[in-house]
Amino acid sequence: MTNILATRLKELRSEKGYSLRQLARESNIVVDSIASFEQGKRIPKLEHINKIQKVFDVSLCYLIGKVDNKKEIIDISDEFEGFHINGYQNLSEDAIKSARLMASDSSLYMEWVESMTGEYFEFIDD
Repeated sequence: MTNILATRLKELRSEKGYSLRQLARESNIVVDSIASFEQGKRIPKLEHINKIQKVFDVSLCYLIGKVDNKKEIIDISDEFEGFHINGYQNLSEDAIKSARLMASDSSLYMEWVESMTGEYFEFIDD
């Protein structure tokens, strides 16, 4: 299963010529966290996503694989049929509802990921 966020993070870091340590320094996220994100072992908190977006100057929509244009921002709140992140597709109505909430309120990001996957992920605090 391909984790689009992990893939995009690795690609962006490579394009910029950053080592894990350089990205950690630029984003103020610990190296182990970034490595876990790139390996698809952990899902970053929204605050980490925001830091990564700033370093690479890309949109959330690009990071999660919704668009291929690095700067494009689209309204994803009404487009969750078949939406996927980290390899998950065909979401239930409850997961779609949670994702819509997440799109409108970033504080619900962790709840959204858990409802989307049906699994608990360990979120890393730096």
